[in-house]
Amino acid sequence: MNENSGHVAVFWDSKMMFHRLVEDSCGYCEAVTPLMLAAPFYKGNYSGVIIPTGFGNLQYSKLLPALRAVSDRVEEYLEEGGRLFVYGAADSANSGNPYNWLPVEVEYHFEFAEHKLTIDESSPWKSLFDGYDTNAFPTDGWFTKYSGKPIAVAENGCPVFVECKIGEGTLLLATAHEYPADAFLKQFGAEGQTFRF
Repeated sequence: MNENSGHVAVFWDSKMMFHRLVEDSCGYCEAVTPLMLAAPFYKGNYSGVIIPTGFGNLQYSKLLPALRAVSDRVEEYLEEGGRLFVYGAADSANSGNPYNWLPVEVEYHFEFAEHKLTIDESSPWKSLFDGYDTNAFPTDGWFTKYSGKPIAVAENGCPVFVECKIGEGTLLLATAHEYPADAFLKQFGAEGQTFRF
């Protein structure tokens, strides 16, 4: 593990290339499956948790029911000081709100497109886009309702990256359809206190 790394988890159905990317940047990445997550005995301690793109598409992933089952733990984790990074739900069937397990109200419009982004340069999380062309950045949608501060806004006026403060913690919502930049992952996974999930 790197000297400056935290304890980051990626919640997904199985281990995939994305876990390796996070591990290479953060120094450690724990793979947590929906069955593990929803088990009553499961407890993890993390400085950061990542939910990848497609979590809301039930034909693609079984993660959404598990997230709904542990919504109280999500809220406690954030209130205590944890960091949670949630990608786009990518739910073309639009079968209910795929973000209703979060402790804030979020609504999302699913639509693949490239957008010219306006970035809040004062945000430390702008590093998500490092090395990418923000004049034609691919996303799988945008947020139509959110409780937080937009970090990146598409030319249609809707945010594609939002920061929400919840208690002592940070919830980051993104519809980016690219891997996060290495600089962002290093920042997200930086050494810090871990919190029980």
